[in-house]
Amino acid sequence: MKIIRLNAENVKRLRAVEIAPNGAAVQIVAGRNAQGKSSVLDAIWMALDWKNAGKTTPRPVRDGEEAGRVRLDLGDLIVTRKWANGKTTLLVEGADGATRQRPQELLDNLLGRLSFDPLEFCQQGDREQVQTLLGLVDLPFDPRALDEQRQALYDSRR
Repeated sequence: MKIIRLNAENVKRLRAVEIAPNGAAVQIVAGRNAQGKSSVLDAIWMALDWKNAGKTTPRPVRDGEEAGRVRLDLGDLIVTRKWANGKTTLLVEGADGATRQRPQELLDNLLGRLSFDPLEFCQQGDREQVQTLLGLVDLPFDPRALDEQRQALYDSRR
């Protein structure tokens, strides 16, 4: 999944932000303390997985504002989540503009194995963290075979 464009208004500390990565593999979000860097990341999470993000974000709308909105263009899908009057709405459209039925179910299936609880991850041991990370990516090699090859080379040098 790749974010083509992010628009967020009145979400957490954000008044308004638009980010359109230029095709780079990594997008850097930088700034001074309390300038909204975490709010940008939270906006993405809240748009895709409000059920879990809402547990740690009781007030997603910026203080003093009536409503907030996040729009994520993922290429094939456009996800728009809005908050107003203590409620949230979710709209998922295809690139052709067609509205998708059961939008949260679609996002849950899309995220599936791509998401995990960061707090739980921080509390895991080294080996468990490696297993969690390996479960999130499809590597073009078998890490165990690479470990065995490294060990064999090490043993032959000794």
